[in-house]
Amino acid sequence: MKITFRQVDAFRTVVSTGTVTEAAEMLGISQPAVSRLLSDLEGEVGFALFQRSGRVLVPTDEARLLVQEVRQAVSGMEHIKQAVTAIGKFGHARLSLVTTPAFASQLAPDLIGTFATTCPDAMARLEFEANDDTVEWMVSQNYDFGITSSVPSNPSFDSLIIWDDDVYCVLPEGHPLADKPIIQARDLADESFISYMSSSRFRFEVDRFFEAKSISRSMKYETRTTDGICRLVARGLGVSIVGSSKGYLETIPGCVALPFAAPLNFKAVLFWSKNEPLSAVAQMFLDIARGSLSPD
Repeated sequence: MKITFRQVDAFRTVVSTGTVTEAAEMLGISQPAVSRLLSDLEGEVGFALFQRSGRVLVPTDEARLLVQEVRQAVSGMEHIKQAVTAIGKFGHARLSLVTTPAFASQLAPDLIGTFATTCPDAMARLEFEANDDTVEWMVSQNYDFGITSSVPSNPSFDSLIIWDDDVYCVLPEGHPLADKPIIQARDLADESFISYMSSSRFRFEVDRFFEAKSISRSMKYETRTTDGICRLVARGLGVSIVGSSKGYLETIPGCVALPFAAPLNFKAVLFWSKNEPLSAVAQMFLDIARGSLSPD
């Protein structure tokens, strides 16, 4: 028995419309072609499918039984078509990104935003963890990518530096130092200082720099994100050294960002596991990071 999809489709359409004429219009083929498909199908199944009543074709009892199976089969084919379309558009895909809070305000959302424009049907999960070590552990388990402030030392990761910028001193508007062209470390002696949390590797580098110069600060406040630091600075609670683009810092009202004279820089490192090949959607995300992200 050689039943074709065209035969089945013609049969189903004639059952729905009742006439060869309407079926031919719906299928976009000629009436003789529809009649031939029905005749061929009857020849294959070995029983009559229709009885003619005037211009209308009335399905036989056997045809009524068969059409139920046909409709289920066609529904399955439609589901397959929908699945193919979804797969082609990454509708099945899930991308997971985990980052430290330092990148929560700008870089991570920017990455996800660009990804969403390129792959609007894919799903994305963005998670924040307190420190670089936890981020690395999560990527080693099941996350596609992580972002931290330093290149992982673990050889099982591949990495890409997507941001490497100078650091800035942020001050409240009206602060006595706000008119200086560049801030020196000694300018911040005994200033109320707002830090990243102690789990931050960047915080460690900043603290080590001031300790090497024997410059003390009043360590009164700390928070996890660059945005949080700048909001506290804008309220006059202190000053800070942050890693971010100057363009972003200048958007925060009440906060002034000035160059800071120090052998410090602020990196954003995207990394992923070598142990599993990247999915198609993860490769797309990596291409976006390589091609479209750069510091202001």
